[in-house]
Amino acid sequence: MKKCFIIIALILSVLACMSVSCNNEEKKKEYPEPVSWSPAPGEGGTLPSAILPSYLDSTVCQYFTVYQGEDPIIIEQGQFVSHPHVLIHSTIADDTVHIYNDRYIAFFGNGELTDFYGKQWDDAKQDYYNEAYRKLYVIGTGEDFTCYYLTEGYPNGMYAKQSTIFSGKWDESYGGLKDFQVAVILLETSGNPNLAPVNSFRVLGDGDGLAQDTAWIGGKRASFEDVSVSHEDAFSMFRVR
Repeated sequence: MKKCFIIIALILSVLACMSVSCNNEEKKKEYPEPVSWSPAPGEGGTLPSAILPSYLDSTVCQYFTVYQGEDPIIIEQGQFVSHPHVLIHSTIADDTVHIYNDRYIAFFGNGELTDFYGKQWDDAKQDYYNEAYRKLYVIGTGEDFTCYYLTEGYPNGMYAKQSTIFSGKWDESYGGLKDFQVAVILLETSGNPNLAPVNSFRVLGDGDGLAQDTAWIGGKRASFEDVSVSHEDAFSMFRVR
């Protein structure tokens, strides 16, 4: 009788695993590419908890500056490059890269929101990794701004979620973005062994404190709109194997 119970338990365990696997695959089919969007700010122009949960707030903000408020600068048209683009802090123990490839960024104001475009050279693929995100919320006061977005996807068929936050100070007289920083936080992995642990994060920024003006995108914005990004590429910041 005892052996029967053990066999039944094993069968149920296998079926449960198959169910989870099938469920992940079904969801991945629903989302052939990762989905990114910007949730509305909290009261008073605060960063929403979906982007930076309260249990991580004090830890992340030791290394990353969040500007909050309801009257931020909206950059109508700004194109910049973070050079040298350096690692400020990482929770991943075996991080050995401290200077990253130049990070090109562009903001195009859209009413109270902003459209964001970016590119960065990918050494593994020997090509640029291009980004385009529409209608991101912006918070802050005056020249101090923060904007952000969430990304959900299924790297290796397993649900994952991360947030990306940009901050800096902008005035035409600066010739770029002062104190430019970007934080990327891994919020969910479904136990994916190919990703770093949940709540891992990296903070990067411009090494000399100014992401300089540079006209890198020009009239090429339309070509970024149809960029196809794989689930694995979207979470490559946290890929460990």
